[in-house]
Amino acid sequence: MNYLPLQIIVTLFVFFVVFRQLKKYRDNTLKIGEFLSWLLLWAAVLVAFWLPQSTSYAADVFGIGRGVDLAIYAAVLMIFYLIFRVYLKLDRQQKEITRIIRHLALDEENNQENNKHD
Repeated sequence: MNYLPLQIIVTLFVFFVVFRQLKKYRDNTLKIGEFLSWLLLWAAVLVAFWLPQSTSYAADVFGIGRGVDLAIYAAVLMIFYLIFRVYLKLDRQQKEITRIIRHLALDEENNQENNKHD
């Protein structure tokens, strides 16, 4: 089978994503560990697209029948992990917003009481 057009498109996409991540790393919005983790993931995507037989070898190591099944399992696990991370971040932000709103409400209440006494 000839996957060359898809391989080229995926390679261009990966280079675009890695370039964007490198820019975020240089702007200090992405930590070195996060940058390297994503870089490793995108390198694995390139290997899987340019050497599809490599996923079959890895699938055999894990006792999975086909390489594509391994790729799907890994993708689903990664998606669940990322959703969990987003959930934790959202929960943390909600708690911080609640704390700030309470602080602002108490400040406003104190200001109104001080204005009544003047």
